[in-house]
Amino acid sequence: MLRKPWLHFLLLGLMLFVVGQRLFPEPKPVLGPPNPERLSAMVENYTRFAPDGVSPALFERFIDTELRDELLFREALNRDLQYRDAAVEQRIIRNMRFLDTNTTASDRELIEQGYALRLHLTDEVIRRRLVQIMERLIVATRPNPAPSADAVATRYEQELDSWREPARYTFRHVFLSMERVAEMPALMEQINTENVSPDAARLLGAPFLSGYAFQRQSPEQMTRVFGAEFAEQVSATEVQAGVWIGPVSSVFGQHYVYIEAFEPSRTLALEEVSVRIERDLVREGEEQAVVDWVEGAMAGYEVRRS
Repeated sequence: MLRKPWLHFLLLGLMLFVVGQRLFPEPKPVLGPPNPERLSAMVENYTRFAPDGVSPALFERFIDTELRDELLFREALNRDLQYRDAAVEQRIIRNMRFLDTNTTASDRELIEQGYALRLHLTDEVIRRRLVQIMERLIVATRPNPAPSADAVATRYEQELDSWREPARYTFRHVFLSMERVAEMPALMEQINTENVSPDAARLLGAPFLSGYAFQRQSPEQMTRVFGAEFAEQVSATEVQAGVWIGPVSSVFGQHYVYIEAFEPSRTLALEEVSVRIERDLVREGEEQAVVDWVEGAMAGYEVRRS
């Protein structure tokens, strides 16, 4: 057989093919550069809440996010996921009817026309939807076992300070505006002398827009309603249920406060927060699964950042 010329040509061709594949591999598909309009939108949205602007390091993270989403979008299209989602179809129907308000075409016809016009490639809502579907597909196809009891306990110990529950105050109050604060000493004396109930006492004061009875309020919650001075004064007072404290100042005036119940600050037990910790660990595992998948898929692309 080795003397056959055709076999020599076959072997030589095979060798040249193998050498060619190694020396001249198939070029990778190109990913990027990032869409400048989307990057500009990210920067604009961020600077609305951060006047100092976007740092170079943060801008690089924006680029990473845009490349990541573009990769997931492409992979979703490669799997034809756009044809399997009702929300995508409804978005195409809406866009088609917007383009031609007088159309008499059926929904199915509009969907076919929309795909023919490649609306699914340019619509930002569809793009975000397909990215989310691809993320869920990755999570669903990768093992993510439930967190063990040891993992939950370890996370609890690591974040012990975050499980500190603030003190809670259940109270009613009598309010006097800034113009009437001079009346507060007499009002307090009348309530104490006549043993006026909290419900009856509030009628002696002025109307208060946010109400008169508050349940299990933390200092932070009191700050949002009454201001920081009110919360600080109440927190600094050694309170107990069934007593009046005051006068307590706020941004609105002064208050005479009746403490109905008080729950001191405490650290929540592991049993009280284990479900929340498990949920956090599962979510983190799902996010890491997507990160790992993206990193692996990126290796198959020539990534251009600019």
